[in-house]
Amino acid sequence: MTKVAQIYEHRFPNADLPIMRFQVGVFEIAQLLGFRVENWMEEGLGQAHGMFLRLPSGRVILFRELQHLIEHHHAKGPTVYVDAGSVAEFGVEPLIGEVLTALDASPQAVDWVASSESREIAIDLVKRVAAYNRQNE
Repeated sequence: MTKVAQIYEHRFPNADLPIMRFQVGVFEIAQLLGFRVENWMEEGLGQAHGMFLRLPSGRVILFRELQHLIEHHHAKGPTVYVDAGSVAEFGVEPLIGEVLTALDASPQAVDWVASSESREIAIDLVKRVAAYNRQNE
C-alpha cells in the first residue's frame, strides 16, 4: 500500500470543502507523520497553518488551521478539506473513513464532521463550476 505523501502545490479542480476537523493541532499531526507545516496569511482571517497531503488513493486533502479560530473560538485542530467533486461523488462519510484509515487515526481524534447535506452542496457547486468553465471557454 502506498503511503501518505506531503505535496507543496495543489489547486482543487472545483473548490475545497470541509469534511472534518481534528482535535489535535496541525503541528502535532505533522510531527507524527514526519511532515512540515506551512504558514501563510488568509485574507480577512489572519495567520493560517497547514499542509497538503496525497492519500494512497491519489486524492489530495488540505489540513488548514486558523490561528484566530484556535485563540477565539476554541477550535482544537485543523479542518480537513477535499475537492467538492469528491464530496459530490462519494459523500462525506466515505471520505472521512479514507482520511482516518490513511492516517491511522481513530474516530475519537475527530472534533467535527460535515453533515450529509454537504453532498448536495458539493453537487451544486460542481455544476456551477462546470457551467462557469463552459462559459469562459
